[in-house]
Amino acid sequence: MIKIYSTLTRQLEEFKTIEPSVVKWYNCGPTVNGLMHLGHARSAIAFDTIRRYLEYKEYKVEYVMNFTDIEDRVIEVAKQEQRAVLEVAEEYLSYFRRDMASLNLKEATVHPRAMLHINQMIEFIEGLIEKGYAYESGGDVYFDVRKFDEYGKLSNQKIDNILQEGTEDAKNPKKRFPADFALWKEKKEGEPYWFSPWGDGRVGWSIECSQMSMMYLGDTLDIHSGGQDLIFPHHENEIAQSEALTGKPFAKYWLHNGYVNIDKEKMSKSLGNFVNIVDLLQHYSPDAVRLFVLQTHYRSPITFTEDAIDQAQITSDRLFDVILLTKNYATDTTVDESALSDLDKDLLEKITKAREDFVNAMDEDFNTSNGFAVVFDYSREVNDYLRKADKINGAVINKADELFDEFRSVFGLYEDFNSYLSMDLVEKLVKLLVELRGEYRKEKNWEMSDKIRDELKQAGVTLEDNPKRILWKLSEN
Repeated sequence: MIKIYSTLTRQLEEFKTIEPSVVKWYNCGPTVNGLMHLGHARSAIAFDTIRRYLEYKEYKVEYVMNFTDIEDRVIEVAKQEQRAVLEVAEEYLSYFRRDMASLNLKEATVHPRAMLHINQMIEFIEGLIEKGYAYESGGDVYFDVRKFDEYGKLSNQKIDNILQEGTEDAKNPKKRFPADFALWKEKKEGEPYWFSPWGDGRVGWSIECSQMSMMYLGDTLDIHSGGQDLIFPHHENEIAQSEALTGKPFAKYWLHNGYVNIDKEKMSKSLGNFVNIVDLLQHYSPDAVRLFVLQTHYRSPITFTEDAIDQAQITSDRLFDVILLTKNYATDTTVDESALSDLDKDLLEKITKAREDFVNAMDEDFNTSNGFAVVFDYSREVNDYLRKADKINGAVINKADELFDEFRSVFGLYEDFNSYLSMDLVEKLVKLLVELRGEYRKEKNWEMSDKIRDELKQAGVTLEDNPKRILWKLSEN
């Protein structure tokens, strides 16, 4: 039985879908105003893994993740770079897709884009006005939070406390109430706009996700997810406007991932303390990045350090080596019960137990930290068998390999195994040459050190010396 922690109830609940064996899930995707950084990736990897586990448990997952391509931050970048908003959105959207593919993130069932759903959002707003939950004011349209009695239930705030700061520009004279939030914004010079019954303008941020999630998944979702920073006001606003329109619960379970911290602060573009994925993947494998993220429970914060990601790379390499060794000895044959040694029987029992322990860990609110602990213990047991067995039973090892494949499918590791094998060989050879060059540098044998550097450069590998280590990357040309 899967138990899931919902932000709405702030407790573990038994996971029951609206439609048996089908999960209708909306995940708030990125605003495409810059490159994907590790904070974005943490959220994407966490929910990609939960989705994979639900599919492993034989659920059909209808997974919708939007791209916000019209929003204040996209417009701001377009103004700074003196480009059209659509041009900026298209460029960064393509970069996001590239980085998502690099991290082996599964494609969503649907990736809706806000710009393509403006007319439907206008209809949504009209419905809220008709029901008395929204009002037009000077070309803008606002949601009247006082009309929705449960406003604040997700973030566990009382409306009197929210009023002290408001959700946007609290002193805006167009508002009836400081906490009211914009559904439609009047056109401003130099910004894109659409026609509406209230004049030219564009939609507010929160209305985008409500309309697109309900359009593709229905009035009530099984899961709605996103980063912890979206709980208020974004997700709070989504609940208010969606439930006001339909009179139905918007989502059964609300999942929010914790922050990635760097230098004791949340990693974010606005703070300037972020690590872009494209840069990180110059020095670390996608599998190391996924492992770094998933070794921590999705709701807990992660502290990013160079030592931590270095250790994740080492751990990933070691795990890969055991899986590779297992594949080399596995034979696709039936286990002969009469020919099993004591070691064979012991390993088969450990395979069964590891699968059970893994499921128990993941069933408890998708605890990837405990799930990985099972994987690491299991990899040591398989490795011990390979070292101790007088005669390796290929059929038994095939069972061990099948379980490794299950682990890999859930965690999204080493997906394209044949491709990974060839790249892994190249990487190991390069690392060997880099280590050898490091030894020559220690001995001050500059001739051999320079020779290795120059030969690697000709082969398309660029070296970068720093006090701690020698970094390498494939040349762009």
